[in-house]
Amino acid sequence: MAGHGARASLQARESLDVAVMALKNAFLKDNNFKEMILNVNNVFYNESGNSFDKIPFDTLLPDLLIKYGVGQEVLEIGSGAGALASWLIGQGYQVSCIEPAAELVKQAEEKGLKVHATTILDFEIDFQYDNIVAISSLIHVPKADLPAQIQKISHLLKAHGIFFVSFIEGEDEGLEDPTKAGKLRYFAKWNEKELDDLFSSSFVLLENHKIYNKKMDRNFLLRVYSLK
Repeated sequence: MAGHGARASLQARESLDVAVMALKNAFLKDNNFKEMILNVNNVFYNESGNSFDKIPFDTLLPDLLIKYGVGQEVLEIGSGAGALASWLIGQGYQVSCIEPAAELVKQAEEKGLKVHATTILDFEIDFQYDNIVAISSLIHVPKADLPAQIQKISHLLKAHGIFFVSFIEGEDEGLEDPTKAGKLRYFAKWNEKELDDLFSSSFVLLENHKIYNKKMDRNFLLRVYSLK
């Protein structure tokens, strides 16, 4: 009986894996997959409550921001509910946020933060910042689109501006549920050589940290760049 239950569980797991793979393939082939990425991710983050309302990579990220931050103006890409932006304001910075998930925009605005309810792909402004922070946000940008977004970010920075960014280490992209939350999200992963090649034309790498995330069972690459 126990063996039958184990076999049934394995078959159910295999059926789910097949369904997820089919969804991934259909998702990536769809002409509107960028909009689908946004919708799928927003469902997850809008329903995440306060679970992301904290400073990521604490205490390493604040230390890096204190060490390398320049000037007064900060743009945070993927600000979530605004925990990091609020901390930056406490450090004396003027902070603008980009966040596409409506519930997180609402939470950030309730903290008094200035939020652009959009993605970096659609963000346009005639302004330059001293620092740009993109922590666990560009991981949701399709790999084919990231070079153009890195170029955009370089134009959004003032001369010798500082860029704080994190990526998930790996090779692939697609839909996953790494935290076993029962909801898929889209992730794009990068290895260190790919990132070096991607950033080399416009940025100088100042620091690189590899951080293991136990909940996701993934390595994150936390990097600090200076604009050339």
